[in-house]
Amino acid sequence: MKTKKETFAGLLEASAYYRDTRSVFDDLLTLALCAFSQNPNTGKSYCEDEYMATIGRYPKEDVQTLFPKLLACLITEMDERVGSDSGNDVLGEYYETHLYNKRSSQYFTPWPICKFMTKSIGIDAEEEDTRKRILDPTCGSGRMLLAGAETYGKQHEFYGIDIDAVCVKMAAINLFLNGMFHSEVMCANALSPDDFRFSYKISLLPFGVFRIDNKEQSPLWRRYTSSFKKKHEVKREIVLPSKSGVKPIGGGSQLELF
Repeated sequence: MKTKKETFAGLLEASAYYRDTRSVFDDLLTLALCAFSQNPNTGKSYCEDEYMATIGRYPKEDVQTLFPKLLACLITEMDERVGSDSGNDVLGEYYETHLYNKRSSQYFTPWPICKFMTKSIGIDAEEEDTRKRILDPTCGSGRMLLAGAETYGKQHEFYGIDIDAVCVKMAAINLFLNGMFHSEVMCANALSPDDFRFSYKISLLPFGVFRIDNKEQSPLWRRYTSSFKKKHEVKREIVLPSKSGVKPIGGGSQLELF
């Protein structure tokens, strides 16, 4: 049986004695994403500068032990919970449970509700083998997208948008570690189609997670901008599209086909 210090949450809490937990959590996400985008020709990350700047803030002991252990625990716990009744969004659960406060965090849709809501996007059993583009315009940690992949399969294209950079990082890691290799997560305001800050594209060939800083290079930004403008050519008010009609501003996470 694992001790508390051998779990993902336990390791992070132990680091709180000498570090700000929120900073450690965010830096872990950054380091993981950098590690997942390794250039096979150089053996270094495509985001080597960001990687070196992040680890440069920590003593050698943390670089060699804390972050590798955290990533190992995260992957192990996610793998152990695949297909469980609670899902395997270990990152999202820690974030909403331990880092929540009114100003800088949030709660995400519970896993059972995510599973229920995924059935509303309208993919028939006969169409499940045909690749669809599935979007969550307020994706948080990507939990709804994970539920969509579990319900309909990982062969589809999964896209997420969130205005919170930490959520975007969590979602990108969740999609990558769950083998959703036709996906992208964008940091942007979904209600402003021209907004783009950065995105992460998850790919099988080439293998990894790749940061995009130029919106013109983002398949998600191009598709979402085109879709958004077509849907609002006639409408005068700003709304989010949904399968069953028009979804007003202020709604929670919901998958769409686009």
